[in-house]
Amino acid sequence: MTTTRTMPADASRRTKGPLLVVLCAAMFLVLLDVSIVNVALPSIDHGLGGGTSGAQAVVDSYTVPLAALLLTAGTVADKWGSRRAFVSGLLAFGVGSLACAVAPSLPVLVVGRVVQGVGAAAMLPASLALITAIWVDAGQRARAIAVWSGVSGSAVAVGPLVGGALIGVGSWRLIFLLNLPVVVAAVFGARALPMGHRREHPLDWFGALSSTMVLACAIAGLIEFGRAGSTWTATLFVVGAVIGVLAFVIGQRRAVAPMVPRALWRNGPLMRSCVGALGMNLVGNGSLLVLAFLLQAVQGRDAFAAGLATLPIFAPLTLVPLLGRRWMVRMRPELLVRSGFAVGITGQVILALGVWRAPHSLLPLVPGMLLTGVALGMLVMPLVATSMAAAPSYSGVVGGLNNAARQIGTSFGVALFGVIAGSASAPGAGSRMACCFVLGAGVWLVAGMLAGGRPHR
Repeated sequence: MTTTRTMPADASRRTKGPLLVVLCAAMFLVLLDVSIVNVALPSIDHGLGGGTSGAQAVVDSYTVPLAALLLTAGTVADKWGSRRAFVSGLLAFGVGSLACAVAPSLPVLVVGRVVQGVGAAAMLPASLALITAIWVDAGQRARAIAVWSGVSGSAVAVGPLVGGALIGVGSWRLIFLLNLPVVVAAVFGARALPMGHRREHPLDWFGALSSTMVLACAIAGLIEFGRAGSTWTATLFVVGAVIGVLAFVIGQRRAVAPMVPRALWRNGPLMRSCVGALGMNLVGNGSLLVLAFLLQAVQGRDAFAAGLATLPIFAPLTLVPLLGRRWMVRMRPELLVRSGFAVGITGQVILALGVWRAPHSLLPLVPGMLLTGVALGMLVMPLVATSMAAAPSYSGVVGGLNNAARQIGTSFGVALFGVIAGSASAPGAGSRMACCFVLGAGVWLVAGMLAGGRPHR
C-alpha cells in the first residue's frame, strides 16, 4: 500500500519557491562538505596531527558512508516518509558538523565526519523524492530539478574558494560552523514540506545491510586503489564487494518485499539514466582530478590559482541548468542527454589535444573545459528527471539508485584517471594525461549511446 501527501497541483510559485530553497540549501551543504574540506587538510594536520593518513581519514570518513547508505536511505524514506528522512538527515548533519567544529582530536573529527556522511546520505534521496511530491506537473518538476542541479554544481565550485577564505580569516573549524545556521533554518523551513510518498511494506533489512556492504566496499576499494594501487587492502575491499553483490542478489530473489522492487530492474528509462549518471560522474570527476594535477604539478599554480583556472568548467555547470531550465524542459530528455554527451565528447577531445600539444599553457585548455562544463550542466537535469519520472511511487529508492550510481562513477573515475595519469613529475606526464581525456571521450560516447535511448518517431 502506498500513501502520499503532495502539494496541490495549483499551488502558487510563491508557495513552492521557499520549499525549493530549503531542499537546495540541504543539497548545497552535502556537496559543499565534499570539496570545502580539501583545502583545510593542511590546517587540520597542523592543529590535530595525523599526517597523510589522517587527512585521508577525514575525507573518506565522509564520502564512504555518504555513498554506502544512499540506497538504504532511499528505501527508508519510502517507508517512513521523505520529510521525516530529510529532517532526520539535516539534524544528523548538524550534529556531525558541530562535533567536527569542536573536535579536540583527530578521532573525534573523523567520527563527526561519519555522522555528517550518514546525514547527507539521508538527505540526498529524500530531497529528490520531495521534489517529485511537490511538483506534480512534469515540466514544473523538471525546472525544479534544473535549479536543484545548478545549486549542486555551485556547491562543488565554491567549496575550495569559501574554504580558503574562511581559513585565511580564522580557523579550519569555521568551515564546519558555517553549516549550523543553514541547518537550523532548513529544519524550520522543512515543517512546510509534504510527507511525500510512503510505501507500507516491511523493511528489507538483509537487503539494506548487503547493499550497504556492496557500496561501502566498492567505494573504499576504488579509493584505496586510486591512492595506493593494487594493495592487499584494495583486494580485500573488492572481495567484500563481490560477496556483498552475491548476498544482495540472492536476498532480493528470495525476499517477499525486496529492497529494490523487481520491476525497477526492468525499468528501461530508470536503468539507462543510472548508466548515464555513472558515466557522467566518472568522466567529469576524473577529468577534474587530472586537471588539478596538470594545473598545479605541471603548470606550477598554487591551489587557489588552480581553482580559479577551472572556473570554465564550474561556471557553466552552475549556470546552464539555472539559466537554461526553460528551454531544457522543452527538449525531449533523451535528446538533451545525447546532445550533452556530444558536447562533452568534443570538450574531452579538445582537452586531449591541448594537453598533448602544450601541457604548460592554460589557454588551449579553456575551450575544452568550457564544453565539458556545459555538458555536465546539460546532463544532470534530464538524467535525474528521467529517473524520478520512471517510478514516482518509489521516489526514495529511485533517488538512492541514481545518486549511488553517481557516487560509484565518481570514485571509479578518480581511481582510474589517477592511475593512468600517474605521477605528474614522471616523464611523459602530458601524454598520459592526454590519454585520460581520450578515454573520457570514449566513455561518454558509450554512455551517450546507452543512456540516450532510442529517438521517438
